[in-house]
Amino acid sequence: MIDSIGNVTQLNEWLAEHNLSGHWLGMPRPAEMKPWLWKWSEVYAALIKATEVVPMSDTARRTIQLRNPSLGDRMSNTIHMSVQCVMPGEVATAHRHNAAAVRFVVKGSKDAFTVVEGEPIPMEEGDLITTPNWTWHDHYNDGSQPVVWLDGLDIRLVGIAKLFQEPFHHDRQPMDKPAGFAGKTMGHVRPAWIKPEHKTPPFRYAWADTLSTIEALRAAELESACDGIHLTYSHPLTGGPTLPTFACDLQLLRSRFSGKAHRHTCTTIFQAFRGQGVTIIDGQRFEWTQGDIFVVPPWSLHKHENASGEDAILFSMTDRPAMEALDIYREELEG
Repeated sequence: MIDSIGNVTQLNEWLAEHNLSGHWLGMPRPAEMKPWLWKWSEVYAALIKATEVVPMSDTARRTIQLRNPSLGDRMSNTIHMSVQCVMPGEVATAHRHNAAAVRFVVKGSKDAFTVVEGEPIPMEEGDLITTPNWTWHDHYNDGSQPVVWLDGLDIRLVGIAKLFQEPFHHDRQPMDKPAGFAGKTMGHVRPAWIKPEHKTPPFRYAWADTLSTIEALRAAELESACDGIHLTYSHPLTGGPTLPTFACDLQLLRSRFSGKAHRHTCTTIFQAFRGQGVTIIDGQRFEWTQGDIFVVPPWSLHKHENASGEDAILFSMTDRPAMEALDIYREELEG
């Protein structure tokens, strides 16, 4: 009985027996997330082997998922990245879920498409394609070469509430919109009488457009002291972050670039799309080459360097929009 307790040790024991705890024992803390780097040579080898031994009839999606050793079964506490491949003639069946997703294409084809809400969206190298919350989507490859892309999702954030998923009643959804429809009707010049079906419409950010922006900034000699020529993929309707829960960015580090160190209260996952370099995270050097993927935990001091004689390009996704919406985002420049 609690009335017979005469000291704090006994009280602590009684509390534990009743699934309670006193503040004097401290607050439980989640596992500390640490930075990590995954080598593309290993990820890609595993993905290609999966195409040989895991037929699409056995899985809804053929992906290699990344696991952070400090977190067990996840890459980060909020956002997630994996790598997917669809071989010639294959279809990744249609479904939808309340987790939002993006596809950044690292090996594309003019004959491969993601279909989102009835619109076929080409998957060419360097393209970014969004499949917002609760939109039907499937992937198919009618070309002759494998197509490979990064899958980015806010599945950990959504899982805090409840993850919902629904299969389409056929492997493929019908295509009732022409290719490029969203870009033409939801871009800067749009028909006044067409209202978007979703607060965030599916959208394709073509690599050619991204590259032209990079070159314009290079010609103007404009760059961030921390991140080089740094772009963000803005929401086509609001001009805000790519998606409500996370944003996608791309940055070019010119030859011999050495950025200033900074930190922020958001998780950022990077993929080396082009070139090679080093990112120093809390004093630890992570040397990356083309294709490698690495994660920077929240409030980790980090800086990027490119000591090579060629440009390097990093693609990234960050949960900054979620942290800003919760009013817990902050950033700090070293010194």
